[in-house]
Amino acid sequence: MKFTDILSVLSGLAIFLYGMEVMGSGFKHMAGGQLQDFLEKLTKKPLIAMLAGMLVTALVQSSGATTSMLVSFVNAGIMRVSQTVYVILGSNIGTTITGHLMALDVGLVAPFLAFVGVCLIMFVKNDKLNAIGEIMMGLGFIFIGMDMMSGGLKPLGSMPFFLKMLSNMQNPIFGILVGFVLTTIVQSSSASLGIIQSLAKSNLVTIKDVMFFNLGQNIGSCTTAMLASLSFNRDAKRVSIINFTFNIVNALLFTILYSFLPFDRWYQMIAPDSVVRQIAMMHTITNVITSTVCFPFAKALANIAYLIIPDQGSEKKLQPEITQPTNIENNLVFNIYGINIEISNMFKLVKDSIHKSIDAILEHYSAIDEIRINEKEVDLINKGISKNLSLLMASNLNKHESKKAAAMFSINIDLERMSDHAMNIAEAGEDLVRSDLSFSVDAYDEIHELSQLLLDSLVMIDHIIETGECDVIERIDSNEEKIDDLCFRYRDIEIERMKKDTDESESGVVYTEMLIDIERIGDHIVNIAESLRDSMQDL
Repeated sequence: MKFTDILSVLSGLAIFLYGMEVMGSGFKHMAGGQLQDFLEKLTKKPLIAMLAGMLVTALVQSSGATTSMLVSFVNAGIMRVSQTVYVILGSNIGTTITGHLMALDVGLVAPFLAFVGVCLIMFVKNDKLNAIGEIMMGLGFIFIGMDMMSGGLKPLGSMPFFLKMLSNMQNPIFGILVGFVLTTIVQSSSASLGIIQSLAKSNLVTIKDVMFFNLGQNIGSCTTAMLASLSFNRDAKRVSIINFTFNIVNALLFTILYSFLPFDRWYQMIAPDSVVRQIAMMHTITNVITSTVCFPFAKALANIAYLIIPDQGSEKKLQPEITQPTNIENNLVFNIYGINIEISNMFKLVKDSIHKSIDAILEHYSAIDEIRINEKEVDLINKGISKNLSLLMASNLNKHESKKAAAMFSINIDLERMSDHAMNIAEAGEDLVRSDLSFSVDAYDEIHELSQLLLDSLVMIDHIIETGECDVIERIDSNEEKIDDLCFRYRDIEIERMKKDTDESESGVVYTEMLIDIERIGDHIVNIAESLRDSMQDL
């Protein structure tokens, strides 16, 4: 094998992998960033969850991306670990679509596909057409890369070492080991499948040579997700363990079946004229059968994950900072959804601080310690969100995703400032208690009236987040106008009270400063409502 042949294989592999990346990105952009919502909504029933896993994985061309979404759902408490089993079963079927795409015989059409795709990306200003361009360009590059690998691998047919290795691959242990090692090295089951299909295209392997290799390849595809999960929580690790267990079952089941049944002849009957298509069919059939067998035992797969990674008996706490993913480009959907979850957690903390700080004023006690804890967690979440949003906004987002990220950035800032104002109110309450001061009865009534308007607006924000209905924004705007008018009027009234009663001068200063904080919180609530509306509008 000449050095030029090796270069041809490496170049082909690079072009192939880039094509897979671009095509997967195109499918994600076609979906408009809504895949995470689709997956989350359809995971309540086992069969629907399995079908959702199949569809999402087929679209994003990566079972790893699907696993990342599952990790975020489990981490946020939206899904239980047991629910992810069905999605994983489906994703292992959906990932086999790659082999069928590579089995297409497009010949000279591949360069044309790539060229048209590049033109759509470079010269057309339309998100949907740009996404179609990415898909076409990626598909073209996949076939070009496979042709280059096939040409570079042809000389292997005359090498005794390679021929001996092929004959040994019909040994279950050796075949599985080679498939596992190769897939682990290239960190992509699609890449190792592409290499084998390229060998088949050059008539260097038969279906019988690669049956056990395929089983090892499936196990090797789990290593990336398992390594990535090391930095996540215990439930995230369990999700990767479930996927690994599934592929171990796949290998054991078909090692037994291949030993007693003539599957190689059956694969040849399905696609008699093409080993490349036989390999694609083999990949699909093995995963469909294994998923069907495992479907009734989903709870057992989850229990195995809990046996391997048991609970430590400690309560789950809010993770204040978002873990930065290893590849921000490949995890856009995962990160946008993860940031959404953290913003929701941040809003709950801020709302709690506003409630407690105003209650402390009205009931004349100090809530400073509790609100200080909330403030620290809000600051940590704020920094984590800012860091991840900055990375996302610098990456290859489409217009819909860019608009959503910009809205999240604004909401993040508004929430952090609301938390600061709640802290100011809490400190005012602490000063009143420490100095044994209080407001007039009228002032307490005024604070109560303002607080009811604020809390009503916060409930409306909850309504927008939960339902996506923005018709309540008019009510939030109305509340904010009332808060502004009342704060202005109550400030003048308090000044008059201070003139008439010198004993109220010290508490009066605290009261007027508190009115400023209440007014600013109202302004930030309006900003958040408008940002939510912007993020939900289709372009």
